[in-house]
Amino acid sequence: MRAIDWDEGMSVGLARLDDDHKQLIAIINRLHEAVRLGGSEAGATVARSLQALADYTERHFAREEAVLEAVGYPALRGHRVQHDAFVDELRDLADAFDARRDPALAAELGRFLRDWLTHHILVEDMAYKPRVQGDPRARAVAERFAGRGLARSERAGA
Repeated sequence: MRAIDWDEGMSVGLARLDDDHKQLIAIINRLHEAVRLGGSEAGATVARSLQALADYTERHFAREEAVLEAVGYPALRGHRVQHDAFVDELRDLADAFDARRDPALAAELGRFLRDWLTHHILVEDMAYKPRVQGDPRARAVAERFAGRGLARSERAGA
């Protein structure tokens, strides 16, 4: 059973950002599956998934914010605040899980991540879809970030 199933209704109109969202969903689904199966390796799998999610999330957010800046998205500042708060919370939750390796906390984390990401894509990201869909500037900036990302310290100055 998957925590999140991707469908075209989640598309923000820019393939590179959609691919990022699919990757984030895949990581959350791996975490969810580890929690569901339990066992001796579940804690290590959850911890690795949380770290992978935090790292990939930062790269995705850097790309998304650069795209939104390129198209002059008026709500970028608020979007960036949401991103930063999520990364901070994710890192705190990952640290808490790593310290306790509590299966109940892992399940709670899985639900939180599923709910946050689906809401963020379907509500917050859909708000920028009309600005990025079909815009060559958006595509060019998204492609420039392919395979790499910026550290939060670099994003903060953006």
